[in-house]
Amino acid sequence: MQLAISIIDAFTEQTFRGNPAATTLVEKFPEDAQMQQIAAEINLSETAFVQPLAPNHFQLRWFTPKQEVPLCGHATLAMAHYLREIKAIATDIPVIFSTLSGDLKISFEDNWIVMDFPAAFYQPCSERSQQILAEIFGDRTYKCLGQSEDYITVVLDSEAAVQDFQPPYDLIAQLDGFGFIITAIADQHHPHDFVSRFFAPKAGIPEDPVTGSAHCSLTPYWAKCLGKNTLIAKQLSARTGDLEVSDQGTRVLLKGKAATFLRGQIDL
Repeated sequence: MQLAISIIDAFTEQTFRGNPAATTLVEKFPEDAQMQQIAAEINLSETAFVQPLAPNHFQLRWFTPKQEVPLCGHATLAMAHYLREIKAIATDIPVIFSTLSGDLKISFEDNWIVMDFPAAFYQPCSERSQQILAEIFGDRTYKCLGQSEDYITVVLDSEAAVQDFQPPYDLIAQLDGFGFIITAIADQHHPHDFVSRFFAPKAGIPEDPVTGSAHCSLTPYWAKCLGKNTLIAKQLSARTGDLEVSDQGTRVLLKGKAATFLRGQIDL
């Protein structure tokens, strides 16, 4: 069996920036174990598979090198870009992706891709995770927002503190949940409103370049803090990436661009 595949850089207009995801359209999903093998072989943060259900309606699944995940923003953006590029969809009406996180509506505004995702909100962390956070940060200033879905989030006191953070992956891997977010308000002279970084060593992702799903909880928090519904976000990984995010109450709109890096074929 042969699968056409593309690697798409998401949340950027330029290759070698943003977050790369592998994308493939299949008539029928391979066995779960085979999809996991493909994701491990490609070894990007996410490999995404879709199979068609109806015109402009697909089932979408995401795999890290180690596991399937319930939600991934950058690979959803990459998949929408990929399907548009291979002319597998109409772009004058929304695309629906049926996923483990429900139906996600994707629309197109010129070169922009707009994703309608469920908002997520913070609950208190476990005492064990709080103790690990205290060990991670020592005497440095931080504020734990809590745990949202599978992500623990900490606010630091400056953009520079987020940029300069040296992640102790062994301790981060001991935290509850799937991923760990650090965030801060942006410096006043920068065009973005807030910044973040994301780590998920338990899932085989030491640091994710740009994490759309993290902004499902970051957006409601910063919208309330800054008193504005639409914000510009920047993820401060080595590759960096930019998002426009909008707080819609129980939903979050994530807006970004993408660029194709590679087109190829998998032989199974």
